[in-house]
Amino acid sequence: MLVRRYLARILSITLIASACSPPSGAAVALPDKVDFNSEIRPILSDRCYKCHGPDNNTRKAKLRLDLEESAKTSSKNGLPIVQPGNTGRSELYLRVASTDPDEKMPPPESNVSLDPEEIQLLKRWIDQGATWGKHWSFESIQDVPVPGVKQDSWTLNAIDHFILNRLERENLKPSPPADKEALIRRIAFDLTGLPPTLEEIDSFVDDTDSGAYERMIEAFLSKPAYGEEMAVDWLDLARYSDTFGYQVDRDRFVWPWRDWVIRAFNSNMPYDQFVTWQLAGDLLPNPTDEQILATTFNRLHPQKVEGGSTPEEFRVEYVADRTHTFGTAFLGLTLQCSRCHDHKYDPLTQKEYYQLFAFFNNIDEAGLYSYFTPAVPTPTLLMTDDTAKTKLAQIESRIQEAAQALTKIDAQRKNAFEKWLTKLPADPFIPGLVGDFSFDELKDGKFVNRADPDSPAATNDQNVLEPGYHGNAVRLTGDDAVRMNFGNFRRFDPFTVALWMKTPDIKDRSVVYHRSQAWTDAGSRGYELLIEDGCLSAALIHFWPGNALRVRTLEPIPTNTWTHVTVTYDGSSEAAGLAIHVNGQPASVAVVRDHLTKNITGGGGDFISIGERMRDRGFKDGLVDDFQVFSTALSPIEIAHLHDGHALQDLLARPTNDLTADERRSLFDYYLSAVDPVHAAGIRTLRDLRIERSRAIDDIQEIMVMRDLPEEQARPSFVLVRGAYDVHGEPVTANTQAALSPFPGNAPRNRLGLAQWLTDPRHPLFARVTANRIWQKFFGDGLVRTPEDFGSQGEPPTHPELLDWLANRLIHSGWDLKDLMRTIVQSATYRQSSEHRPELIERDPKNRLLARIRRNRLSSEMIRDNALAVSDLLARNIGGPPAKPYEVGVSFKPVTPDTGIGLYRRSVYTYWKRTGPAPVMMALDASKRDVCVIRREQTSTPLQALVLLNDPQTVEAACLLSQKQILRHGTDSEAAIEEMFRLLTSRKPTHAEMEILARLHREQSAYFEKNPEAASRFLGNATARIEPGLEPNRLAALGTVGLALMNFDDCLRKR
Repeated sequence: MLVRRYLARILSITLIASACSPPSGAAVALPDKVDFNSEIRPILSDRCYKCHGPDNNTRKAKLRLDLEESAKTSSKNGLPIVQPGNTGRSELYLRVASTDPDEKMPPPESNVSLDPEEIQLLKRWIDQGATWGKHWSFESIQDVPVPGVKQDSWTLNAIDHFILNRLERENLKPSPPADKEALIRRIAFDLTGLPPTLEEIDSFVDDTDSGAYERMIEAFLSKPAYGEEMAVDWLDLARYSDTFGYQVDRDRFVWPWRDWVIRAFNSNMPYDQFVTWQLAGDLLPNPTDEQILATTFNRLHPQKVEGGSTPEEFRVEYVADRTHTFGTAFLGLTLQCSRCHDHKYDPLTQKEYYQLFAFFNNIDEAGLYSYFTPAVPTPTLLMTDDTAKTKLAQIESRIQEAAQALTKIDAQRKNAFEKWLTKLPADPFIPGLVGDFSFDELKDGKFVNRADPDSPAATNDQNVLEPGYHGNAVRLTGDDAVRMNFGNFRRFDPFTVALWMKTPDIKDRSVVYHRSQAWTDAGSRGYELLIEDGCLSAALIHFWPGNALRVRTLEPIPTNTWTHVTVTYDGSSEAAGLAIHVNGQPASVAVVRDHLTKNITGGGGDFISIGERMRDRGFKDGLVDDFQVFSTALSPIEIAHLHDGHALQDLLARPTNDLTADERRSLFDYYLSAVDPVHAAGIRTLRDLRIERSRAIDDIQEIMVMRDLPEEQARPSFVLVRGAYDVHGEPVTANTQAALSPFPGNAPRNRLGLAQWLTDPRHPLFARVTANRIWQKFFGDGLVRTPEDFGSQGEPPTHPELLDWLANRLIHSGWDLKDLMRTIVQSATYRQSSEHRPELIERDPKNRLLARIRRNRLSSEMIRDNALAVSDLLARNIGGPPAKPYEVGVSFKPVTPDTGIGLYRRSVYTYWKRTGPAPVMMALDASKRDVCVIRREQTSTPLQALVLLNDPQTVEAACLLSQKQILRHGTDSEAAIEEMFRLLTSRKPTHAEMEILARLHREQSAYFEKNPEAASRFLGNATARIEPGLEPNRLAALGTVGLALMNFDDCLRKR
């Protein structure tokens, strides 16, 4: 039966092979030697890997066609999947060529099939021995010999040899060189994003020296505008935005990172260093502020604040975004596919995804930023200059000196203490009491404050009174607060809060009391006492978790038991100054956070609340009694007295000769804290210095950066089952993909080690991906036309040897980007004309062979900056806050445009709001920047023409260009029009073009003469800049010609 079925299949294959054979004279042009990577792997990847690829969860028949050893094993019927040299015994070929629907692969119901040419290609490959190969981009970069060519006179450097070698094999010829006007325009826009001036054009055209072209290149590479132009693409890649994104989309302070990028490009920082600083500048030895600032790159993802959001869910999203950005920008791989399962097409497992994820998962960040405060999400870098650093260092030194002086003073107060002991007061005095609530009676929704009757506490009738530790206590619902009207302590203020409390159960999280507006909505700004996993947790917070102090008791608080709890803070901004006492004794605590550098006030919720907090879990069914607040940090004996009511009084009543050493020490601490005026003066001095420090630092702007948690607090990472943030699978540690190069043995397992692995010359992807992106910048397409996907589903390179040669050039030059760019633009390939040739349109419509230059449209930034530059409106100052041109005033979420210079800055500085980006730039295909983008889409729509004809910025530029020409050429409209044409297109107009423009000018002049009010409307925003005495009608007529030219194809393209 098996033999009969096998013969039937052979017969069906014979029939289909016959049917697939083209008619005589129309043979399919199969290659003489079939290449696995460029011709076979794409077929298998596209048609077969979904069921027979790397993803273990979707794999069928335990067959992997992405692995040679699996593909050459035997199938269930005993035939090899692939039998090299024998298609008749190769199950793969028999199944794809079968006409039997039960045998056919891919199965008919998949709606995927191979065309006859692909089947024949598979057959030839098997017949030729089925030579396998690792996916091309995972192979190490090899030294590539420069190929020989027949027409050697055309070549100018090695690039041309690779291009011409391929063209000669295809029997095609390169295009002639472009004229000098086209070349300088091409170079100017490619290297600076701005048009060449007429003086630059004329100088280059008239320069007949053999080195003129090279000098022109160097001139543009040395301009500050070079860094601005390079930054445009990098902002897309880095998903840069001046706002957080999502619905609220509040502004954020990140533009100093953008300015750092511009400086780095202008200084020609080696690219490996440029990337290393951004990935891990904070982990370099003794990192500078610049190196730490560079890591803002990792924090530019959207961030969430909307109410009801789950913090951990979005924190995981941020880490995933960093992982995806790393994969897209530096590896050219679609790592997103392996977040929930093994990659279906590339050898990237889900476990490896989370191993890479672990590199970015170890910073002290929150899942939500603060809605109620302007706090910058941690970790952060203070943007201090040298003057501010010096001032802060001096204040810090004075604080340390004052603290040491106070210690010396205290040691010298022993005699005064001994004298005091001889006249001990009969009754104890505990100073600083500002709140004292017994909760014995609730009258008209208020509790009496025994320390200050004018400051009662208030609550509603949901919180009820029950018998407490002394008299009555308040039972809390967890949703209703007991609110006070005091307690807005600052981080330099010492204070103490004491209470009796009873918890009904072990709570994983519960707010006992707090001074803050909200939990995550305010970044927990303020101070608080929580129960966390049954333990008491006290904290002072600017923004949780990275700018805060927190200590947590090692032992849980007992349930259903009245417990006295006291929290003291000494105003030092250090965890050592924050203590918890339980039943009058200091509790053993773990320091959870010890980094508080800014204020803890602001954001609302300025006073103490008990039992409830916005969007948090309150002290449900908990009991609170005898709540006391002091404006000092109490000494241990005072705290013990609050607990038992007699500890201090007992010591004061005891004869001094009977006091033990510990008791004398307790009384000495009390004396210093409550009695001694010299110590009090020292405390005031120390507090004044801390106030000075806070005032100096609180107004210093911060920026989000990366800082790894210390080893003892390192955050664990797990495989997240189906990608769900709260379903932890197998624990993982930081590592890279096995399919790529090995992780360096001496590299640390952190982001710095990751950067070292990435920039190692042996890495198969990094240099290729970079060289491809630079090539794309100059030619419109990369040698790999899917720059975001170098994997199995991406396109193979059109010129693989050239790509490796460029990658090697980049590596061996010391990662010198300018060197690579010089090499590209000095080639004859780059200098070709963009004129269409019929044979190229027919043979190579997508210009894969590069026998000509594509007429690429200018980017949205170039189009706007071109109009501003030629009209002398462009503000050329480098760096600074985002600029708000006219268009942001009519975006989806409008903002008020700037006035003055802010309207005319380069587009790289345009304020970018994620949910309402600049609409004109978006219409012209700018990236939204919500994710990493390597290649912008290019569209042609009627909206683009409407935008360019009506955009106030463009119209204003046309009017000012008109004024410029009238002031220069007076009534000579022909000279004015010709110069406008040259400014906007970088070439001289033809006679026919001049006739058309002259006719347009005459028509518009006549129109505005009859309709002077229309001239005023046209001048619009430009009116304030018009020189006195110029006729509006003349300005408007010539301005209309300028506006028409700004919409002319040759103005919108590089040529």
